[in-house]
Amino acid sequence: MREFGEAPIERYVERYDLLVVDHPFAGFAAAHGVLVDLAPRLSETEKLCFADDSVGPSWRSYWYGGGLWALPIDAATQVASYRVDLLLKFFPLVPQTLDEVLDLGKKARSAGKFIIVPACPTDAISLFFTLTANLGHPIAEESEEFVSDAVAREVFDRLHALISLAYPKSVDWNPIQVYDFMVSSSDAFYCPYGFGYSNYSRIGNSPRLRFTNAPGADQRGCAGTMLGGTGVAVSKQSNHQPEAIDYAKWLASPEHQRGTYFRKGGQPASLAAWTDRSVDAAADGFFSGTLQTLQTAYMRPRFDGFVRFFEAAGVEINRCLRRDLQDAQLVQWLNAGYAAQRISARRIA
Repeated sequence: MREFGEAPIERYVERYDLLVVDHPFAGFAAAHGVLVDLAPRLSETEKLCFADDSVGPSWRSYWYGGGLWALPIDAATQVASYRVDLLLKFFPLVPQTLDEVLDLGKKARSAGKFIIVPACPTDAISLFFTLTANLGHPIAEESEEFVSDAVAREVFDRLHALISLAYPKSVDWNPIQVYDFMVSSSDAFYCPYGFGYSNYSRIGNSPRLRFTNAPGADQRGCAGTMLGGTGVAVSKQSNHQPEAIDYAKWLASPEHQRGTYFRKGGQPASLAAWTDRSVDAAADGFFSGTLQTLQTAYMRPRFDGFVRFFEAAGVEINRCLRRDLQDAQLVQWLNAGYAAQRISARRIA
């Protein structure tokens, strides 16, 4: 899972014509010229079609510094999931707020069960971004300060409360490990925040997970969960750029996205696919159940150097969730690290 989100692009551009990347790499691509700028390679009509067919900010997320560095082929954000056969034994309705999630967690614990949340380093920093945005304080790329003490307190109060009730392996696991456990065991049956994977909800799986909009930590509903997903990019060193660009456009086309791409296990970034009734039915309502969260997702910073900060910050936040690092120390580290990367990015630019 880590490779498309954090592994260095320069390791692969000499070997492959096409690369699957996460949108925070857009700043690096703009600064270092490792990927083909697709903006001049698309007609205005094609750009408008891709923009209209975008799930949430997926299309916009690959634009940076005036260039377009990938075409979105996968859309994801942190959404909720649960075992239908188990949840209603403990709670009358699917939780809509984080307070309700915590109530569910307490009831589950009293019965020897758990809620669960992926909180390994990558997902720990993702949870932090989600909660800051959902609480109305999204972390901005242009900000000199990563997070204020007051906002950090709000976030960590909620994160520590969540982790204290969650299955103990939560701080070790990514979403796939969490979902594999949920479908193979009855010990944990509800996850409030995890990047959605429609594969776990598809008809034919038994047991399978039901996915729904993320709970709100405050008054904003599900808005502000951190955007994930992937895009297909073309290496600047490719000797077959026209063919690679044509192939990338085909991969991102709504016809392919709601057809073969979905049938072969892909999770589309095309709005036409997300709103296709047959696609939604085949995934047991995954797309209709989580679309609102995707449409209101938060797009994290993308400046050159951000990916390095994101990876290091995930390790530190995970340490804090394990109680190996004090909240105040972490906030100081986050602000210093973010400021250092912002200064470095400005020097390169």
